[in-house]
Amino acid sequence: MRLRNGRPGARHNRRMTWCLAAALAIGACTASGPSSDSSSPGASKVRPDGPPGPQYTPPPIEPVTKPPSSPFRSGCSLPLETLRRIRRGYFPGRSPDVMVVPREPNFFGAFVGQSHSGPWDYVQRVPLVFYGPGFIRSQGSLSLDREVTLADLAPTYAELLDTPSPSDVGAPINEVLVPEANRPGRPKLILTIVWDGGGTNVLDAWPDAWPNLATMMAQGSSIEDVVVGSSPSVTPAVHTTMGTGAFPKQHGVVGIPVRVNGAIKAAYPNKTASNLLLPSLADVYDPATGNQAKIGMLAFKSWHLGMIGHGAYRPRGDKDIAVIVDTQERLVTNRRWYTFPQSLKQVPGLQGDIRSVDLDDGRLDSTWRGHEILRDPVLRRDTPAWTLYQTTLIKALLERERFGEDEIPDLFYTNYKQPDEVGHAWNMLLPEMRPTLRYVDDALGDLTHWLDRVVGRRQWVVALTSDHGQGPLAESSGAWPINMTELIGDAEERFGMAAGELVAESSPVGFWIDQGALESGRISAEGVARWLLGYRLEDNVEPGSEVPAGYRDRVREPILSAAFPSVALGRIWGCAQAR
Repeated sequence: MRLRNGRPGARHNRRMTWCLAAALAIGACTASGPSSDSSSPGASKVRPDGPPGPQYTPPPIEPVTKPPSSPFRSGCSLPLETLRRIRRGYFPGRSPDVMVVPREPNFFGAFVGQSHSGPWDYVQRVPLVFYGPGFIRSQGSLSLDREVTLADLAPTYAELLDTPSPSDVGAPINEVLVPEANRPGRPKLILTIVWDGGGTNVLDAWPDAWPNLATMMAQGSSIEDVVVGSSPSVTPAVHTTMGTGAFPKQHGVVGIPVRVNGAIKAAYPNKTASNLLLPSLADVYDPATGNQAKIGMLAFKSWHLGMIGHGAYRPRGDKDIAVIVDTQERLVTNRRWYTFPQSLKQVPGLQGDIRSVDLDDGRLDSTWRGHEILRDPVLRRDTPAWTLYQTTLIKALLERERFGEDEIPDLFYTNYKQPDEVGHAWNMLLPEMRPTLRYVDDALGDLTHWLDRVVGRRQWVVALTSDHGQGPLAESSGAWPINMTELIGDAEERFGMAAGELVAESSPVGFWIDQGALESGRISAEGVARWLLGYRLEDNVEPGSEVPAGYRDRVREPILSAAFPSVALGRIWGCAQAR
């Protein structure tokens, strides 16, 4: 261990409400919603106040003091399903040189601010709900005798559109579809709604916060035990899986950073899909209609572009609508490859939505849940004020651009980022999450009623899903939040390297090692992985800091279950299959 300067980002310092003594309600419950005889599943208005706490049961933690004998054995001993998800998320050259798996429930992060990236069920399990009278069977909860992943979304849409799937990796979920002979043609509009960070464990924690989704689950088809399917479970990779029907192993978008031609780059640099190696469903379907189909997206980051694909970057493609809300609340895009109607910039309502959310507590004081953030455009993007305004923008865009007006089916995708940001800034188990879910749920009801009214009943399909679950409070789960800065600094000290010479980039699932250091022979991925396996909880405590009381009998625990060179993944997979 060695002392380094560091502090949480200013953005989080201004937002965090930390409650180490939070009382957590533990139990199991179910959710139900109002019934409706209309095409849309209903709209239950937001009630910000509610039960005092979430529903959560911490996992058992087995004491371990002996690390695995070697990097290879550490990988081979992982559960087969864990390895399958890691393998699907790996692309040679683009992925980290050293892959790591924290010992569950440990994660890379801090006591204030959790990560959600990994192969474990609690971050992998997500809702996948289809609704659309005439096209989607009304059968409620559906358990299938096969794995269902988010790679199955695009092929299912392709089946509805009667168009080729962009990939043969995922498979259509025909069990949710009305037989083709009984459908009223093709849907005029397919709307995909993603609750970012709204995975199954988040919904389970607040079971009364999403009555509209519960109704849609009951009246449509809600598939049980759906998983992301690949690790890391991060936004760019998973949204690209949704759009392409394939995993990072095929589409190449392995995470937030990727290594391309030896350089670490953003997944979607400059709001372009240059790093995306496969076509999306829209890339295949739109040219097949002579680019007469309307394709669109409204989201908060370029990370979400994988849902619609390349736009005009791909031969035969055109400038699909891609609206990105930047950190100053401006609507932007890359005009070379995408477009959006400039009239959206004049859509009114944001100030009224800010005021409405401000008044949730009965006081007009620029606070939300006691946090003075409603005057700051960077911070209020992640409050329900923007959930309301985003919904207004979606309806304005769909209506002005005439989505769903003709017989050529259109595709539109949106991501509500607020659940994810609230989870990072506070936590999925803290009170800020409940009203956040209530507002995105209200938006769901609002949009389905709007579709009935504007597109027409029995003319549309909605699918709702999420890109990952979230990490609960470390104190509630017993997780040790692995301090990445401390770990990298200790590794640099161990290998005799100056700051920044060892690790070119890091992620919650691995490390890109500096290529110059590797080529010089001073280090090897195998050597780094072996050192990581012996890294213990006590090593990860900054000098001068005390180990929190709940962890003092665990200081000798190795904090990782596995660490191995990524090039060994093929042999490790073979070893695990032969067990």
